[in-house]
Amino acid sequence: NMASPSFWISLAISSLTSTTVVLAHSLRSTTSITQVIVDASGAQIAGIAIRPSAGKGLGAFSIRPRAAGELVADYVGEILTEREKNARYLGDKRTADDDAWLASRRERGVGLSGDYILGVGNGLFIDAEDPEYANFARYFNHNANPNMALKTLPRGIGDKPRAWFVTLRDVCEGEELCFDYGPDYWFDGELPVSSEDAEQP
Repeated sequence: NMASPSFWISLAISSLTSTTVVLAHSLRSTTSITQVIVDASGAQIAGIAIRPSAGKGLGAFSIRPRAAGELVADYVGEILTEREKNARYLGDKRTADDDAWLASRRERGVGLSGDYILGVGNGLFIDAEDPEYANFARYFNHNANPNMALKTLPRGIGDKPRAWFVTLRDVCEGEELCFDYGPDYWFDGELPVSSEDAEQP
C-alpha cells in the first residue's frame, strides 16, 4: 500500500495562550507492526503509561491524579528551521547536510512521515519522530475536549525553542492525556473532516 502525501497544517491552539502550531499529518493505511515505546522510563518517572488508545494507536495515560495547571511534560525532539523542515520532508532544495540527515534516518530505520513535527514560532519546529531525540510527549493524542494545553516559546531557556503541556483541569488516574490539535488538522484524502468525526472508531 502506498502512503498518501503528507499535509502541513497550521493550527490555532487557544487554550491558556494563543499560539500557532504546525503539525504534520499523513494519511496512510494502517499495518500491524511491533512498536518500541520511546522514552518509556521517562514516561514512568513522570507518572505516565504508554499503551494502546482506541482508534489512535499508542497514547499517554496518567497513572496518578493530576491537579489543574500542572506541568506534564516538555515536547522534545530535533530543532528544525523552516528551510530544514521543507527540505527534509517536502524535498525542497536539499543540501549535503539534509542528504546526510535523510541517509542517517534510513540507515537506522527511523521514519520520515513528518507526523511528529510541532511549530513553536519564528520559523522553528520540534521534530519528535527520531527516538534518539524524542521523549514520551510524542504520544499525546488529540481530543476535542482536551485535558491539557500546549504552550510554546520560540526562545526559551538557553535561547532554544520550548514546547510544553499543562493540565487544563484535574485529571484522574487512568485518564488519557490529550490536547486539541485544532479544527484544521484532520484530513480525508485532501478534504478536511471535523475533529469530532475523526475521533469516531
